[in-house]
Amino acid sequence: MEISIVGIVLGLLLLVVPVYLVYKFRLGLLDQTLVAVVKQIAFLSVLGVCLYYVYKFDSVLLNIAFVILMAVGSGVLTARRGRIRQARFVVPVVVGVLLSALVVGLYFLFFVMGAKNPFSARFLIPVLGLLMGCMIEVNAKALSTYYMGLAYHHQLYDYLTGNGASHEEAVRYFVRKALGRSFTPSLSRMAYVLVGTTPVMLWALLLAGVGVVTAVELQIMVTIACFSASVLSLAVTLLVARRYSFDEYSRLTSPKPIG
Repeated sequence: MEISIVGIVLGLLLLVVPVYLVYKFRLGLLDQTLVAVVKQIAFLSVLGVCLYYVYKFDSVLLNIAFVILMAVGSGVLTARRGRIRQARFVVPVVVGVLLSALVVGLYFLFFVMGAKNPFSARFLIPVLGLLMGCMIEVNAKALSTYYMGLAYHHQLYDYLTGNGASHEEAVRYFVRKALGRSFTPSLSRMAYVLVGTTPVMLWALLLAGVGVVTAVELQIMVTIACFSASVLSLAVTLLVARRYSFDEYSRLTSPKPIG
């Protein structure tokens, strides 16, 4: 199924309704609305061109390079939404996103979907893209909790280490808080499947002509994979982040999140 140029134009006309309401009620959001729409169109156009050539050549090396690029973009966006200021703290996020997406994504493609060529652009890019997209919002909140806890409650870390606790024991409190922040929204999303929001993939598959049973199975499996990848990504990120949060003597180096 393809959308014609006329269909695209008619689709863009749907923007008349929100733009009119913003203008009529003087909400002061007209510029932001238009900028957001233009940015989305520009971003998706560039992404579409990149994906066109990735799918056209379908080279394993090119596919992996594109996956790494997606991981960097997801890591940077996660750090920004987590209000993490220093660029050096982005490195653990990118490592966590890339490693967890590859591990969970390849497992999903190999064993769940039974793909014969999981490194094909047709399978690798969409699955890993879905997993990375699910990580951003969840891990941003968790990392914000972790780094802000270290920054503003470092006395607790100093108190614990000063009273004989090991580095692992002192950091465990902050890790537990971050993991709890990661689990809560993921579990809520899994437990309460709303008709119009959560199963976006389900409706897209049905629209594309996939059978109902297959679409439901894929939605369930992808939801579980996203949950697993998000938690694994956060765990890897926190493990790698210790190198950036503490010096060689296990002293806190005071990360500075924004806000």
